[in-house]
Amino acid sequence: MSLYARQLNINDLERSLAVETAAFPPAEAATREKVIEYRLTVCPEICIGLFLRAGASLPSPIPHDIPFVEDSTPSDDVLLAHVISTKTTNKPVKDEDMDYPRNWKEDPQGDYAVGHNKNGRTIALHALAVAPDYQRVGLGKAIMRVYIQRTKSLNAADRISILTYDRLVPYYQRLGFEHYGKSESEYAGVAWHDLVSDINNKSRKTNANWDVVLHTIFASLHTFHQGIFGEDQATNDKLDRDIFPKWIPTMCVESSHLKDGLG
Repeated sequence: MSLYARQLNINDLERSLAVETAAFPPAEAATREKVIEYRLTVCPEICIGLFLRAGASLPSPIPHDIPFVEDSTPSDDVLLAHVISTKTTNKPVKDEDMDYPRNWKEDPQGDYAVGHNKNGRTIALHALAVAPDYQRVGLGKAIMRVYIQRTKSLNAADRISILTYDRLVPYYQRLGFEHYGKSESEYAGVAWHDLVSDINNKSRKTNANWDVVLHTIFASLHTFHQGIFGEDQATNDKLDRDIFPKWIPTMCVESSHLKDGLG
C-alpha cells in the first residue's frame, strides 16, 4: 500500500519540523527543541507519522485501514502528517504538560516537574499536523484512527486528551472526543478548550456492568414489594419513587461515578 504509518524517531526531526511549521502559523507551530526534538527523544513511542511511499500517488479516497509498520522505512518517503504527544497523570491537559524541562538533554529519561511523565495514563496530544499540500482530503482523520487503534492495542493509555481552539472543537468531536468546556490552562495566553477521548474499554465495560447490576436490583426489589402489597399501584408507585432511591445509594456506588474513581 502506498500509504502507511509508523512510529517517529529522532531521525524524523527535520521532516516533522517541516510539516509542523508549514501546517501552522509561526505563533502556533511547535519549536524545534521544545516540541519536536524533546518529544521525539523522550517519548517517540507515542509519536507517529503518516507516510506516502516515494513516487506513489495519493490514493483517493483515503483508505480506512492504513497499515502500521514496525520496521525502518526509506528516507525518501514523504511525511504527510504527524501526531506528537507526551504522557501525563492529569486528565485534562495542564500547563505543565505543555511545557518541557530546559535541562532535559542532561538526562532525557529523568523525572521532571514539567513535560512528559512516563507514569501517566493520559496521552496529551500536542500536535496533529498535516502538510498543506495534503490537507482537506481526510488525512487528519486517517492518522487519528491509526493512532487511537495503536494506543488501544498497546494498552499505552486510558485516554487521549487535547487542548484545542474553539473553532476545532467540532472536528475533534467527530473523531469521538468529548468536549469538557473551556480549559483552565492559560498556556501561551490562548483560550483553550479541553477534549478527552476515553479509550479504556475495560472502564467502559465496568460501567456497563454496574448499570446491569443496578437494573437487576431494582427489578428484584420491585417484584419483592409486589409480592407483599399485591397490585396496589399507588403503594407500588410510592415505593419506587420515595423508598428505593434512598436505599440503592447505600448499597453500591452509582455507576456514573465509577469513571471518577469512586468505586
